[in-house]
Order: sequence, then C-alpha cells, then structure tokens
Amino acid sequence: MPQMSQVLRERAIGMLTAGMSTRAVARELNVHFSSISRLQRRFREYGSTSNRPHNRRPRVTTPALELHIQHLHLQGRLKPATRTAAATIGLHNQRISAQTVRNRLREAHLDACHPHRGLDLTASAYSLDMSPIEHVWDALDRRIRQHVPVPVNIQQLRTSIEEKWTNIPQATINNLINSMRGRCVALREANGGHTRY
Repeated sequence: MPQMSQVLRERAIGMLTAGMSTRAVARELNVHFSSISRLQRRFREYGSTSNRPHNRRPRVTTPALELHIQHLHLQGRLKPATRTAAATIGLHNQRISAQTVRNRLREAHLDACHPHRGLDLTASAYSLDMSPIEHVWDALDRRIRQHVPVPVNIQQLRTSIEEKWTNIPQATINNLINSMRGRCVALREANGGHTRY
C-alpha cells in the first residue's frame, strides 16, 4: 500500500485537531481509517507526522539506475525482466535480480507487455464502397476533376473542394441514403460480392 504524502498527513492532523472524527477524515482523504488512526497515535506519541527511522534493507538501485531500467524496458517492451536484469549492474557492481527489475517497472507503472495474439482474417474484404458517404466522395471527386482550371496547389484544391461540396444537391445525398436498403439486399444476394451499386 502506498504511503501517505507528508502534505496529506499534515492535512489529516489538521482535520483531526479541528474536531473531525477519524472515519470522517479517512473518507475525506480517501484512505483507510486505520491509517488515520495510526497517524493520530504517532502524532500524540512523538509530536511529528514524519516516518520513524527504520532498519529496512537499503535499495539496490539508485533513482538514476531506475530510470535506466525503465529506458531499457521501453526499448524492448517484449524483453523479459531476466534479460534487463542481466544487462543492468546495481550498486557496488552487484547484479540485480529479475524481481528487482519487475518491482521497479511496477513502481513506474510499466507492467508486463505481451505480444498481441489475434485471429488471422484471411477472407478478403468485399463491397468496401457500400457506405453512402463513399458515393458522395466519388461525386465530389468527379466534380473537382471536371473543374476548369484544374487546382494546382493545396489552397486552390481546398477552395475547389469547399465550393463543390456546397454545390452537391441535398437530394443526391438523400437518394444515396434512401438506397441503403436496396444496397444491403443486393449485397446479401451477392454473398458480399459485386453489386450494381
């Protein structure tokens, strides 16, 4: 469980001294009430919200080495932690374990990445132009190609597209939309093959 930040601890003590209950403070700060209770007890005993000295084992990695591990991992995301550990040397020229690499990556929110496995879609796609918008684009393309003079730069092309787009009658677009039922029936009868549309 991640530790509460110093600012959050001091805020909790301020709320408690203002008269709020332990559970109300825990709800407000979105932490478990036992954390607030322990914090209150420690503040009463020692008069401080900071962590007490501890005899934990020192970290094998430095912040710079942890960044190095992250960069190695991001270069080859499918590489296992054992390879990253073999390529990394910790403090005092000691090798670090694969579990240390996994822990540091997890702390940096870089969890395991597995290759994606999906189904092969071997069937070719049929009737890609069944959408009415495809036919509207086709009508727009034909109108632009018939435009005299032909657009020679992007600005002229943009102006021509906007002009031709506004000149496409709404009836043409409505006819394409209304023909969708017939398109779908024809597509089903052709088993996804060529249709007259």
